[in-house]
Amino acid sequence: MAVYYITPALKSLSQGDRIAFIRQFRRMSQQTLGERIGIKSKTVRNLICRMERKDRDVSPDRLKKIAEVLNVNIKMIERWSFRDPEQLYYELLWFEELCPGITLRKDSVSKIKNDTFKTLMQKYPEWREMKTRYVKGKITYDEYLNWKLGSYDGGE
Repeated sequence: MAVYYITPALKSLSQGDRIAFIRQFRRMSQQTLGERIGIKSKTVRNLICRMERKDRDVSPDRLKKIAEVLNVNIKMIERWSFRDPEQLYYELLWFEELCPGITLRKDSVSKIKNDTFKTLMQKYPEWREMKTRYVKGKITYDEYLNWKLGSYDGGE
């Protein structure tokens, strides 16, 4: 049986949609993901499908295994608590996938002086550098996305 992959499209910023997006980007089937994270059931694909559709919560242990198998920074797929300033950075990386072309300008948030701002300003230069490299064609979309997911190897 031939398997065809399409470029994934992010439907929403939900945890399930983010996991599905990364799984598709990694060209992995639901069956394969389920087996690699250790689900030993005849309904592996069904369980992954329910997780991606948000019908099933993902336990912290399983989420860690999913991050390992998908070779992604766990912060990119954690359920958001909206209390962690660092989490906003990862939300913005995802938001850029949902709304291509959006940019964060340092001067637009420079009046904010709290932990969230400090965290963003620590991470912003690297994000800006990588996005500039992508826009100028120095790296591919796949390399840019791999950087955002935490698995970019730095090669050009």
